[in-house]
Amino acid sequence: MKRKILISVFTIIAVFGYQKIQEDFEKTTNTVYVNGNIITLEDDYPIAQAMFVKDGKIEAIGKNEDVALFKNKNNTVVDLKGATILPGFIDPHTHVALSAFLDGMIDLSGFKHRSNKEVWNYLKEQIKTKKEGEWVVCKGLDPVLVEDLKTPHIAFLDEIAPKNPIIIISQSLHSYWVNSLTFKKANIDKTSKNPSKTSYYDKDENGNLTGFIAEQEAIHPILTLMKKEYLTSKMLIKSTTAVLNKYAKNGNTTVVSQGIYINDKKPLRLYKHLSEETPSFINQLFSSFGILPERKQYPRHFIYVRYDKAFLLPSEKREDDFYAIIGIKHWYDGSPYTGSMFIKEPYLVSNLTKNEFRIKEGYTGKPLIKKSDLVNFIEKYTQKGWQISVHTQGDIANENVLNAFKEVNTHLNIQPFRHRIEHCLLVSDTTLLAMKELNMTPSFHINHLYYYGKALSNDILGKERTQKILPVSFAQKIGLKYSLHADQPMFESNPFRLMQTSIERQTKEGDTIGLSYQISLLNALKAMTIHAAWQIHMEDKIGSLKKGKYADFIIVDKNVLQIPTSELENVNVLKTFINGNEVK
Repeated sequence: MKRKILISVFTIIAVFGYQKIQEDFEKTTNTVYVNGNIITLEDDYPIAQAMFVKDGKIEAIGKNEDVALFKNKNNTVVDLKGATILPGFIDPHTHVALSAFLDGMIDLSGFKHRSNKEVWNYLKEQIKTKKEGEWVVCKGLDPVLVEDLKTPHIAFLDEIAPKNPIIIISQSLHSYWVNSLTFKKANIDKTSKNPSKTSYYDKDENGNLTGFIAEQEAIHPILTLMKKEYLTSKMLIKSTTAVLNKYAKNGNTTVVSQGIYINDKKPLRLYKHLSEETPSFINQLFSSFGILPERKQYPRHFIYVRYDKAFLLPSEKREDDFYAIIGIKHWYDGSPYTGSMFIKEPYLVSNLTKNEFRIKEGYTGKPLIKKSDLVNFIEKYTQKGWQISVHTQGDIANENVLNAFKEVNTHLNIQPFRHRIEHCLLVSDTTLLAMKELNMTPSFHINHLYYYGKALSNDILGKERTQKILPVSFAQKIGLKYSLHADQPMFESNPFRLMQTSIERQTKEGDTIGLSYQISLLNALKAMTIHAAWQIHMEDKIGSLKKGKYADFIIVDKNVLQIPTSELENVNVLKTFINGNEVK
């Protein structure tokens, strides 16, 4: 009898414990929203007054009377009192892992500091707070946004941090500076070979390291070491949840990580746990022990892995509306702010390009991958069923990449995949037409224009070439679906700022660049929503407000259709809903 009682007690405890562990965050109840200004981005009914959300999806949308029958005691009713609702924004090109990695770093950016003196005085003060041997990790160094900035020599870094390894990451994320202790810890010295011609350890005329490092391959061993010694699991979890929450607060209901830079699958468990619709028992168990964080509503998260991290790809492509690895990314060229963007005509010779970016006179950049290798890459992963995105900035780079896709398409139909080109700074009309023929899609890094337009025009490319950057309206004209992005953490993922720049074509100084390439507000909205959804094969589920689609939407404090374009960046997101659930 006692044994039966004990078994019964243990069974009850086990069942109770299982149910307790499986409990998820509290979901928003089925809700009727009325008396609103709902901008649907659906051509059939662009503006609605009311919407009924049931079990995370839109059950009805239209006039107040169209949803009146759902106003009953079982459903919550919210009177919007004329407030504006928009579909949730989709960030089509961002870096969640890198944003989390940088989240707690010392900020040396032009957003925080206005002068060379401010930058280095701030860093010296921060170094004083560190213990001996502790990493000094900095972000945001930028000689464009801080116009009198002098980038550091290794001797200066050794002087201010003689007992601490130091790494400074540029705002562009393509340049780095370290001191001697960092090189020593990573077993790098003046005899170390450069990984490639475009990714290297800079040396002076005597062959000594200057502390400057260009591009990803060369910095990789230092970043790997730093992650082991600096970025703990607790820090990663805290920064990841903070970063995802900020995306949502900015109105992003879906984020797309482009070329995720991790060395094992552990972070993927974290991302899946945070974004999936229904958590797994094992992940909830980990959460109950504090190994994973408690769940709340976070953005949908889709991932393209890096070309050199293909082991992260699952054996089979998994269709999931909330979290999934959906493709693979490669880099064909680099950045205009290191001279690694591949262009037909040389960079300008200026103090900025010569002394701060270290670009040699007459240099045009180089491809990071041979054309034959790119063709093989495209063919291999297309055959495996994966969507491909390629980082491509320069005019000749865009042309060469499209020719590689064309070559593959002669014997393998790539059109169903909607392969992507990322950034497209100097993409030509001819290249965009070729993309249209192949059913490919560009994502424009429009912040090049806003933050760096003046430097591109005066110091890097010259006025004539700069007037042709980011030809968004031509893509619109030929019916090519495209999106806009901020490339966070390079710049904050602020959809309204991106849209304003695409419409005004103005730099932060107020200069106008390539006004003929401006687009309308409606098209800018679609680029941030339904077209970005199309790029990831999700246009039937998210990106606009329509019966049957997920209830991903935001409530904002201004009617964006009735305010001057210059006021877009001042629009505030009051509430964000994902799958019908309010982000809190």
